[in-house]
This record gives sequence, structure tokens and C-alpha cells, in this order.
Amino acid sequence: MANQLAFPTRGPADRWGFAAFCGAMAALILAIVLVSPFGPKRATAARGEAGGSGTLHRPGGSLGEGVSDVPPGAPPPGATNPTLQRIAALGEPVYCGAGSRPLVALTFDDGPGPYTQETIDLLRSNGMTATFFTVGKLYAVPRFQGLLREEARLGAVGDHTWDHVSVNGMTASELDAEIGHTRRVASSDAGEPVFLFRPPLGQHDQAVDAYLRSQGMIDVLWSLDSEDSQGANAFQIYRNVRDHLSAGDIVLLHENRGTTQAALPRILELIRKRGLQTVTVPQLLTMDPPSNEQLRSHACP
Repeated sequence: MANQLAFPTRGPADRWGFAAFCGAMAALILAIVLVSPFGPKRATAARGEAGGSGTLHRPGGSLGEGVSDVPPGAPPPGATNPTLQRIAALGEPVYCGAGSRPLVALTFDDGPGPYTQETIDLLRSNGMTATFFTVGKLYAVPRFQGLLREEARLGAVGDHTWDHVSVNGMTASELDAEIGHTRRVASSDAGEPVFLFRPPLGQHDQAVDAYLRSQGMIDVLWSLDSEDSQGANAFQIYRNVRDHLSAGDIVLLHENRGTTQAALPRILELIRKRGLQTVTVPQLLTMDPPSNEQLRSHACP
């Protein structure tokens, strides 16, 4: 008989051993993928770090008491989305939301200041939020350092010029010194991008509007003036808000006045009793956005 190469036949035990080996190799490959910088676990973390989930880090509370129930579609301050981009590109000042949802935006000008921490603490203890339009030259005051980051954690931070001066009639370079410089320092101090601007005294002209549009910034005015900067006492401030407050309002307040601090607890209680929810300006513009027609006509509900 001719010599032939004999190949051993595999029994059941050998087949089971080979299958176990393949399973072990598959598990090893899967483990390598999961811990790899390019694996799905890393990609999910990267989206979370970039704010891609839309999660809001805000005080707790149910709808009408805080902003923890804000849906994922509403961006944290500094985020960009098509609605905010549309408003910025239009280049018109914003006075209010559409008024179709029970939302209001409290805004505080002229800080940081001696009452800023008190304002933050009062809002936080009531589960509410706000937007703070801040003055650049105050950032370096030792007793105020760190307050912008606290305001950003509670709500949103905006630009209110470096020197708190009227920006009407300024050149492009002057506008950059007052607005652009403040924005850059505020973004650094707050720890997040700043893209909201409020002109001192509400004064703006075509050059200001063009500058803001070129920078992708939104000019935020107001629909309800508490008159706290015009000498109103605490009761008058409260009454002005009480008599005019409605859904979609952007309310003008100031964080550096004792009369405002005295009126604020009653204002927050009023908001709660009326079933309204405080949101930041970016949240208001995203959740209850004004139409282009409303922005062009400066109309509020």
C-alpha cells in the first residue's frame, strides 16, 4: 500500500476546545475596542464633554420652580444652535420671547458688585435662574473675582461693555475695545463662551448692530423695566413687575442695588404664584423663539 499522509480526525472535545479559543479571542478584541481612545465609550464621553447631550446644569425643581425640567433641546449658555444663529444673523435687538410658553427671563445689569453673591444665593435657594450682563472693568476688583463663574453656573453671563458707556457713534476699533475685549475676558472668567450683549442705557445704532452681527452676538434689550435704576423703591420695583409681568418677558433689573435685593424675594414669589418659569435668555430664545417678523417690528406679546 502506498504511503499516504494521515490527517488526524477531530473528536467532539477538540471541536469544543477550538470554539472556546475563538470565543476568548473575540472577547479580547472587544475589550481592546472598548478601552481604545477611538472606541464607542470614548466617543460618548467626548459628546458629553462638548455639551452635545444638551444637559443643563441648573438648580433643581419642578416646572415653574426652577429649570431642571428644561428639555434637552434648550442649550446651556454659550451653546449655538440654528435658532440662536438665526437671531444673531438677523441683527435685530431682542426684546422678548414669543410669549407662547409660561417662561420669563430675569436679567441683572452692571455687576459684578457687592450684592452679586446675595443675588446668586437668593435665586439658587428659590430654584430659579437669570442672565447677568456684566461690566468688564469690574472683573479685576479683588472682592468680585470668581463671581462671573458663579453666575455662569447659575445661569448665563452677558457683555455690558468694559467701561459702562454709551456705544453709539463708536468706530469699529472702539467697539472692539468696549465689546470685543469684554467678551473675551468674560468668556475666560466665566469659563464658557459669551455671546449676549446689552448696551448701556439700551442705546445702539447701525454701527453697533453691524459689529454685533459680524461677531455672531445677540443684542438683548428688555420688555419690562423694573425701574430700579431710576430711583424706584423696593415696593415700586415689585409693583412695576407685578403690574406688567407676562409670559415671554425679559425683565430688566440691576444686581448692585439694595432696593432691588429688597424687592427680589417678592418678585420670585410672584413668578411662582403665576405659574411661570425662569429661564436664561438663551433658553427663552430657544424654547419660545420670536419670529423674524416679531424681531424686525420689535413687538412683544
